[in-house]
Amino acid sequence: CQKVLKGHSSRVSSVSFSPDSKTLASGSHDKTVRIFNLEDGTCQKVLKGHSRPVDTVCWSPDGSLLASGGRDGVIKTWTLDGEHVKDLQAHSGPVTHVAWKDGGALVSSSSDGSTKCWDVSTGTSRDEVAGEQVASTKAAVGTEQRAGRFLVKAKGDLVLVHYADGGEGSDSEKLPVAFFRAPSPVRTVACSGEHIGIGCESGVVLALRARWLVEA
Repeated sequence: CQKVLKGHSSRVSSVSFSPDSKTLASGSHDKTVRIFNLEDGTCQKVLKGHSRPVDTVCWSPDGSLLASGGRDGVIKTWTLDGEHVKDLQAHSGPVTHVAWKDGGALVSSSSDGSTKCWDVSTGTSRDEVAGEQVASTKAAVGTEQRAGRFLVKAKGDLVLVHYADGGEGSDSEKLPVAFFRAPSPVRTVACSGEHIGIGCESGVVLALRARWLVEA
């Protein structure tokens, strides 16, 4: 099952499913964030405010807030209805990744080499860690995601699904259990249960549903 979600005019850098997997958020080089309804494929909201490309988006664990980070060094938070909540003057360089921690704290990393932990309610940075933690944070995003027993990877315009344990041998020697072809090169992948979200170079977002991803 596949839905093609259109609206962005440039590369999609990040996609994120809401906790109930009913909504997909996408961040793009067109400087906007879009919120899509996955039941009918419509764009519910277009969120504007970043002055440079948006490289990362992430829903809070309860689905009440969406965080977006841009190359303008700013993190913005939004409600599910698309209302702007707060700006966090985050980093001196582009924001490369945002992720929520238990308790509602938000962690962000940047190409300036810093990682910060934010109290979103006050907009203040609670602590800062540099170095190796930045690298591990960045590794959690991109074109490879774990989905249950499977590993979902993108290569060019192909999305390949392998068994995560895979057995011996290099990736090139393993046959995928499934593959999907995107309309243009894939820039980001996100997984949530039986759902796979794909952001493409052309600005198209794909929402795939494969029930076998979560079958025992």
